[in-house]
Amino acid sequence: MTSNNNNDVDGWWSGLPLKRVVRVHGATARELADSVNPLPTDAPSLVFFTIDPPSATRTGDLVEAMVTELENAAVDSAPLWLTEFDHHSGTSTLERRAARTAAVRLAAGTAHFGPYLGSLADAAVAQRSPRRAAFTLETRAAGSARVLATAQRRTTTALVLVVPAGVDAAVAGTAAEWLCSHAQMAVWPTGDGASNMDRFPSVSVRAPAVPAGVDTVLDRFRPLSYPPIAGHPHPASEPEKRLYRALDLHEWAAGREHNRSIRLGELSRPFTVDVLWRTERVVVEIDGNEHRAAERFAEDHVRDNQLQTRGYMVLRFTNAQVMDDPHRAVATIRDAVSRRRSKGDPR
Repeated sequence: MTSNNNNDVDGWWSGLPLKRVVRVHGATARELADSVNPLPTDAPSLVFFTIDPPSATRTGDLVEAMVTELENAAVDSAPLWLTEFDHHSGTSTLERRAARTAAVRLAAGTAHFGPYLGSLADAAVAQRSPRRAAFTLETRAAGSARVLATAQRRTTTALVLVVPAGVDAAVAGTAAEWLCSHAQMAVWPTGDGASNMDRFPSVSVRAPAVPAGVDTVLDRFRPLSYPPIAGHPHPASEPEKRLYRALDLHEWAAGREHNRSIRLGELSRPFTVDVLWRTERVVVEIDGNEHRAAERFAEDHVRDNQLQTRGYMVLRFTNAQVMDDPHRAVATIRDAVSRRRSKGDPR
């Protein structure tokens, strides 16, 4: 079945069912992902899972892969849902016990399953993968979906299933139905391979085109991708989290914003920056290996020029620079912010 709905008025996710499997077409997966970076306030908790065709020959294997990645994302997102989580704490038995206790307390009076939530908290503090054998696949699926919704301050989670050409439509379709039923989350298949999943209704949506050279969360994180929450480092980005923790130790770093959108003019396209001091007009970007490509380097240069002509100072660090020597990066940022403050309003 195919409907002619067009959900681009309030966002492509608007009007899509939150408890069914529905195919989505009319926009590429990268366009869908870029349009929700950072996650809009009116969208459900959104995650994208890109199927690897060689590994999608059996439904059970695909379901296990999807649930495992949802679970990993839930652990990475612990600072967003576990208010007692301390970025600077150790991994001792005492800290882990405290995290489990806080998680069980959070679960009380909610739909969260306390023992499972406690195991995720323990894994987050211990910086390891959760013990999956202790819980059924159904418990893990539903539990991780609830945690991701809580982490992003939403009541429900929707998974955009990116189905490349060549993927067995029956395997992908059955896995989507299983996840929708047992995790109680929407599953929206898209991509070239989704066109063969004709047992599900299809909805046409629109999203803005992604300019050449721009990387999306689908380019940065695989197989599971999801947008950051405005104001926080991306849970799956170790360099962003490392810089956040390093800056968090200093009073002068107050007032900064993480993963914030900037629009330079009424007609210009908004874009997201990693760290922003809005008053001082200082922008910090952390670049992965994809930024070395000639096309991406040129795009970065154009965007930096646009920011600089509007009075922003742009500092760029590679992932390696932040991970290997965060204190040096912090010192460079401190000097830039301090100079802007000493000169007053940079505009």
